[in-house]
Amino acid sequence: MSKSDIVSEEDVTSPLVRSFHRFWKDCRKGSPIPDRAHFTPESLWPWIGRVLIVDVVDGGRDFFHRIVGTEIVTAVGRDLTRKYVSECDYQIGTEAMLARYRETAARAMPTFRKGLMIWAFDRTWIAFESVTAPMGCGSAGVDQLITVIDHPSLPAAQGRVS
Repeated sequence: MSKSDIVSEEDVTSPLVRSFHRFWKDCRKGSPIPDRAHFTPESLWPWIGRVLIVDVVDGGRDFFHRIVGTEIVTAVGRDLTRKYVSECDYQIGTEAMLARYRETAARAMPTFRKGLMIWAFDRTWIAFESVTAPMGCGSAGVDQLITVIDHPSLPAAQGRVS
């Protein structure tokens, strides 16, 4: 069995991931999960290239990639926008990716991750840190998940404002 890459909020060192989590908490305004209306392109500007949004399909049977940020596309080497998770190949496996999303949707709480992934550019291992958080539309429950992922060791990450 492989070791989980789930970590606590305190284990995350990425200013980008930490600042997004603060934004997500502020958007809740006392609710368990924030309304997705708060997550506009303008409000997501500090994280825009590193944002991934999936729709929850059939209560978590599947997930649909609504938005995949350009820096994520570059890191993984392909654009998954407008594709179902069940139709895609992942380094960790499709079932493992579905399980990750299902767990976050069911818990309706942010999930922090930290680990290594293959960088598409030269097939080397690079570090990542991320948070995947639930969103909803009104009081209907979790219908989308939003992830912000940072690759702090990549040159594009150096010197950015968080």
